[in-house]
Parts: sequence; C-alpha cells; structure tokens
Amino acid sequence: MEEDELLGEICTAAETFGAKCTKFGGAVTVEVLRRFLIRHRIPVSCRDVYIRGLPIEIDLLIPAKDAVPAYGILYEPQQVRCVLEVKKLGSFGEPTVKTVRVSFERIARLGGAIRCAYVTLEERKGYRFAITQETIGFPCFTLFWHWGSSKSLQRETSGDWKRLVEFLQEFI
Repeated sequence: MEEDELLGEICTAAETFGAKCTKFGGAVTVEVLRRFLIRHRIPVSCRDVYIRGLPIEIDLLIPAKDAVPAYGILYEPQQVRCVLEVKKLGSFGEPTVKTVRVSFERIARLGGAIRCAYVTLEERKGYRFAITQETIGFPCFTLFWHWGSSKSLQRETSGDWKRLVEFLQEFI
C-alpha cells in the first residue's frame, strides 16, 4: 500500500540522520508527503510558507492554479485553496490541539475559500489528546495508529491516505 511506502521512507530518513532530532523528523515528513502528493498530480507549495498578513508558518498548502508566491513562499489569501498542518507523531497534548485549532480559525477568518486540514503520519491509538475533527472543527487525517512500547511498537493503517488524496483533489 502506498501509505506503507510513505511511512517506510520517512522512518528510513529519520534513522539515517544519525541522531534523534524531532525537527528533522518533522521536516522530512513534510518533504516526503509533498512528493507523494505530487505523484497524485496534486499541486503543493514548498515547505514552510506564509499567507500575507498572517504571522503563522504553514507546513504545506494547495495553491490556486495561477498562484505565483512572492519570494517563493508568500501567498496572497486569494491564491490559497487549502492549508495543511503536518505532524510526524501527532499531538503532544492539549496545547497542540489548541494551537492547531486557533491557527486554523485565524486562517478561516481571512475569508474566501481557504480550507484547512490536519495531517499526521501517526498517532498513539486511544490517545486522549489526539487531534480529530471533533476537537478542532476541521478535517483531520491520521495515516497510522500506533501502540506499544518503543521495543514492541505496532502500527496499523487507518485508511486515511486515500481519503486525504481524494480530499485534496477537490482543490485542483
């Protein structure tokens, strides 16, 4: 399955980095996800972009067809179709849930047709502070659920990869 390939590539990249580094893990997750979305002919911005007048760093966005970002990273609100917040390992508690919800609410207040979506490579199954559509009010996609200790970690696909691709194809 394609999501298994995605997970494998991200895990391999994180392992070959040579040190534990959450920033690298997050950055490589965004880059690999971006490449996989491009395979589906979904136009995606580069990593870490901005919308004019909004002091929020955006992991990825789906731009309008004619969008030409200033400096390669600055979009006008009318040039943005969908904003993606991307995480490798999901939520780190209630503050993460609140931060994502507040950021998405600020983006939605820009008006227009900008949609927001949260994407995490994996989340702990049954985690009380997992980010869901119910907790933030916006579409959420968790590609894998995991459980167990680091020595006996187990994962299962959620089926959200296909849903994510179909969701984003609406903006093409």
